[in-house]
Amino acid sequence: MSEASAAPAPEVGVGPRHHRRLSALVVNYNTGAFAVQCVRSLLREWRDEGRRPEDLEVVVVDNASPADQSAALAELESLGVVVVAAGDNLGYAGGMNLALEHTSGGPQDMVALLNPDLFILPGAIGTMLEFLVDHADVGAVDPRATIDPGQALNLPRNALPTVAEHALMNLAQWRPWFTRAYSKRRTRAAIEWWTADGPIDADMLSGCCVMLRREVIAELPYPLLDPRYPLYFEDTDLFRTLNRLGYRNVHLGNARVLHHWSRSAGFGASFAGEPQRRQHLAQAAYFSKFYGRLGARLAAWLSKKGAQWEGAGGELHPMVDLGPCAEPPELEFGSRRRFVVEVGLSPKFLLACGVVGEGDRWRCADDTWTWWFEGAYYLRALDLDTGALIGAWRLVKTAPGRLEPMREDEWESAARTADGVSR
Repeated sequence: MSEASAAPAPEVGVGPRHHRRLSALVVNYNTGAFAVQCVRSLLREWRDEGRRPEDLEVVVVDNASPADQSAALAELESLGVVVVAAGDNLGYAGGMNLALEHTSGGPQDMVALLNPDLFILPGAIGTMLEFLVDHADVGAVDPRATIDPGQALNLPRNALPTVAEHALMNLAQWRPWFTRAYSKRRTRAAIEWWTADGPIDADMLSGCCVMLRREVIAELPYPLLDPRYPLYFEDTDLFRTLNRLGYRNVHLGNARVLHHWSRSAGFGASFAGEPQRRQHLAQAAYFSKFYGRLGARLAAWLSKKGAQWEGAGGELHPMVDLGPCAEPPELEFGSRRRFVVEVGLSPKFLLACGVVGEGDRWRCADDTWTWWFEGAYYLRALDLDTGALIGAWRLVKTAPGRLEPMREDEWESAARTADGVSR
């Protein structure tokens, strides 16, 4: 990966170097309470960065949520948000395109695509906006995302799903030596992501929080996101299209947000219904678009075989069974060292969140543990300098995961942590 020159993160209270209009777009589906706090955190950061109130517009599209969202949508309107009710579930891409229709701005102004379960931390908006102003060759930027207010547990780095990458990922379900090779490769790339304190060029960003200039959006072959995708892959398509247009996609490790992940699509059994059906349709559309009918058939065959192979070969490492856990786990390493702890849903660690630290042990913080969904998890610790395995563990979280967004009295602690980390 090549690295771009870093722009200094804006200091709260100093005033922006550039004034630009920002249109922030949010698609809501049964996540109204989270969307309210997402917007409140955005409004707060816009104010604290000294930006002009009239330069910010926020549009929230409710994507035909089956659960009653009236109270949350009314609160959003009271904050000055334009709330648009979609007659049907248009999917994430369709919802974003509809939101964009209700905005305005010039070519140099900005558009941000925000998941409703985001919480914007100090300096994030300004860092992304100023970087786009300073780098005309950059099409899109995203921030570092963690799930917890303490900003310890980083979300996974996404790999661009080419046919070759899709083949490697599914073959990694088949044979242990494939599993070890793929897992090692993925972890190496993830550590670069989790430890970066500046910009990194990447072919794939996270779609949970993306900012672009309007002049770049005007070059896209669709309003904003390709509406053929019912859920997922619309962001992948966007980043590939930007690359084809000659733009760079840049991850900004010095911009930070919290992403409380999968609040709309759900987790486990709740994901296995309509969200998973839409994901399969989107995957087929994506591979067909970029690799043709043959590529789509190959990707579908690989997915089918990968699902069959998933249980083959057992666990990647011998594991200590921690059993049912209502309280946060503590992992002991035997000696002090720099480490990375990975947390995944599979014992093969083909995709994992990560914590980077130093010491002779790691205890999952209370404000991290509360955001884990209830269910089975697999953890492993690696020496950050040598890559050697320190240990591996399995557990079942029996305490329910948190279902409500951060309260305003929790904001200050998260903001202080973000300010300390960024400095």
